[in-house]
Amino acid sequence: MTVTIDLQIPRKKIVGAETRRKKTGITFSIFLGVAISFILLFSVAGSHAFLVSVQQEVDSLQRQITEGMGNSRELRIEVAELKNPERILSAAEGRLNMLPPPNRKQLRTIFELPPPLNNPFRRSS
Repeated sequence: MTVTIDLQIPRKKIVGAETRRKKTGITFSIFLGVAISFILLFSVAGSHAFLVSVQQEVDSLQRQITEGMGNSRELRIEVAELKNPERILSAAEGRLNMLPPPNRKQLRTIFELPPPLNNPFRRSS
């Protein structure tokens, strides 16, 4: 056996509950929109910060490359100056007290010498 009783609920309470649901739905959608907007703005700001830091690193590397190329040019000029034979000769004579070797006579080579009589290296037949 089932007993059912219809209780009278005032109409005011039903309308109030429906209004609360509508307000809750609107409030939730506003909250969701604000939260999504905040997340999107935060991600945009983060990506801009990342791009700025990467650009600073690229600028720093470009500056180092430019300085390195300048140093390379200076060092090539210095190598060319130091390789100069006249500078080497003057440094050897001045600082190191080196003198050029005296001129020597070149001996003539003699091609027509007879072989020794008792050549120990000759093969015997």
